[in-house]
Amino acid sequence: MKKIWSCAIAFIMAVSMVGCSGNTSQTTPTDSPTEAPMTQAENENLTETPAREESQGEAVEIYYPTYRIGANVLSETEKYMIDSFNEHYAGQYKLVVEELPSDVSYQEKMAVLAATGDLPDLVEGKGPVMSLAIKNGQAQDLTPFIEADPQYKEEVGEAAFASNTIDGKIYGVPDLNQCFGYFYNKEMFDQAGITPAETWDEWMDNLQKLKDIGVTPLTFFTGENSWTTQNTLVSIIGTANEAGNKLMNSDEKIKDWNTPEVINGLAMIETMFKDYCFADAVGGIYANMANYFLQERAAIMPNGAWMIPDFSDSDKATQGFADKVGVAMFPGNGMIANYDYGFMMCTDDPVKQAGVWEAIKWFTNADAQRIKLEMGGNIPVGPMVELTQEYRQENPLTAQLVDYLKETKWTYKTMNKLAYENLTYDGFSNLYPELIYDRITPEEMVLKMNEISEKNE
Repeated sequence: MKKIWSCAIAFIMAVSMVGCSGNTSQTTPTDSPTEAPMTQAENENLTETPAREESQGEAVEIYYPTYRIGANVLSETEKYMIDSFNEHYAGQYKLVVEELPSDVSYQEKMAVLAATGDLPDLVEGKGPVMSLAIKNGQAQDLTPFIEADPQYKEEVGEAAFASNTIDGKIYGVPDLNQCFGYFYNKEMFDQAGITPAETWDEWMDNLQKLKDIGVTPLTFFTGENSWTTQNTLVSIIGTANEAGNKLMNSDEKIKDWNTPEVINGLAMIETMFKDYCFADAVGGIYANMANYFLQERAAIMPNGAWMIPDFSDSDKATQGFADKVGVAMFPGNGMIANYDYGFMMCTDDPVKQAGVWEAIKWFTNADAQRIKLEMGGNIPVGPMVELTQEYRQENPLTAQLVDYLKETKWTYKTMNKLAYENLTYDGFSNLYPELIYDRITPEEMVLKMNEISEKNE
């Protein structure tokens, strides 16, 4: 327990925003969620629960914390899913919701509760939460529940389950496929006479051509957990060769970063910071760097589908900006294809377990995936949700990202899935300035990365 506590405290001090969980905008549904985006038949089919009679007595309460509230990109979708669950299971199960203001505060609180063995019944395994819940024995193996429901198993898909499998046990079910390439300003590219790069050498040439016309090419940052920078580094390594791609698809946290592919990737990132980023990129945070792209001060922003609605948001972007944005795979035809940390069952009470399992299915089955795509822009995790022609026409960038996933040569994971938390949340933010200001070399940086990673053992 002492070890668990020390892990939790470290995470609480350093945890930050992770990729697609940030409070950026998402696709806004045409209709308000209160106007029932599903038909009655669809609502009844949201889970495969057989017809049932109203439960006698009080409903079993399932405690569920969420950060998807207020300005969060998925707040409307989340509210709809919770309300529809409670309506469908009225008298039998009830989600009792605790609202937390951000994903950061969520991870902080859940890390403490995981360390003390006091996690709520239903939680997301974000950041350190899953590993801590497994260590203290509170996380339940979902494999028996999944194997007993072949239809649901097909709807989610083996790849999504595998992403949350540890030591042969499935501990979480994701509801989001983190699909990640980069967005670019088409007008700036045209002015520079360039197109999306097919190789990393061409990528560097493109950056110089953008700089030559007076445009800042990139919006990297080292603050918080530097996640867009990290996922560009992962892309350089993951498209380098078979060895690099294998490393960036590791099933376990990486202990040895001392490879030629990683060293080369760090050297490229160093050059990008020095020559092609804003002066405040070192120490900068996501919100500021995103603003540079949205305000047409930078040409390229590595990011995922969750950012797309920001392009049409008049409070964030310049007028007409959405029409100027293109999306591309990383050079070498590479894309991050990474399933998010999933919904976890953290109760050993059989009665509550039954309700938690129904809730997990409600949030993650094929119908839920479709709803979250249409309302919130979530990329489906399973194979059974197809994009309609209407959706493609209304959401061309998201549709393009989905198509790229089918076409890409290389796929790989996000850095937060590959690196130990103390490296992801704190280590990189400290090491990058050292690298950029020539206090360490890429060769020295990988050794320091190994030292930080070893402290998790």
